[in-house]
Amino acid sequence: MLFLLLATIASAGNALTMKFAGSRSDNAWALLLFNYLAATALSAASALRAGLAFAQVAPQTWALGLVAGVLFVATFALLQHNVRVNGATVSSSLTRMGAVIPMVLSIALFGEYPSFAGACGIAVAIAATTLLAIPPKGEATAEAATPSARRLLIPMVLAGGLADTMPKVFETVGDPAHEEVYILMTFATAFAVCLAMLLKERERPAGVDVACGTMLGFFNFFSTDLMLRALIELPAYVVYTGFSMGVVLIVYGANVLVMHERLTRRDHVALALVILALALINLPG
Repeated sequence: MLFLLLATIASAGNALTMKFAGSRSDNAWALLLFNYLAATALSAASALRAGLAFAQVAPQTWALGLVAGVLFVATFALLQHNVRVNGATVSSSLTRMGAVIPMVLSIALFGEYPSFAGACGIAVAIAATTLLAIPPKGEATAEAATPSARRLLIPMVLAGGLADTMPKVFETVGDPAHEEVYILMTFATAFAVCLAMLLKERERPAGVDVACGTMLGFFNFFSTDLMLRALIELPAYVVYTGFSMGVVLIVYGANVLVMHERLTRRDHVALALVILALALINLPG
């Protein structure tokens, strides 16, 4: 449970840093580049410290890391595109729905069936996620978007959900002893894709991109590493539900206490559901 708690804190730090950087940087690819550069460096140091023989690493470890890295960047690229054609409110809100996918797949594919209380917790978590994903009244929702543009929301949600599911896929079919290599391949792939995109755009990174990107990479690495460790110890449905709901709780708490944001009545209801979901999935079976 300690690994899950620390992974949740790291992911919340990642989300808050991204929010801070988003208002100060106009070069998203540069921000991501330094994010994945820092995460790759930390991953390489971790793999070398573990004394792993790269030649002995199973091919599926490299392949799964490659797929995870592509999914990381694809999720971001699809989010960016959907923000342009469907509006920021709808697109950003629906990314939350991706959290439902690993919750469901952990049961359907990996046979980790929850207790009755755990099942109720998952249902409450899905309700909370759905409530948070509904755009608030009065905000721009790009209602003029065409049906074909709206359909692009589906691959965005799927890519995000599958990216979140990849650690469990690796834990199931890969070798947990080589998790450092899996993480290294994930971030190195994402870094290579972002570098190619930045060169294509021909934009120069600014100091804020380097500083905030490096901070993001720190949180990103530890969130991914600790998530894998949590999945080895706990059932996937507990990890994914606790992780997604915990991040929401921490981020909303920071927004209120640090950034002095006001919560709506719907926010209060959603947060109450989040707390209930966390309580239910942690009840003994």
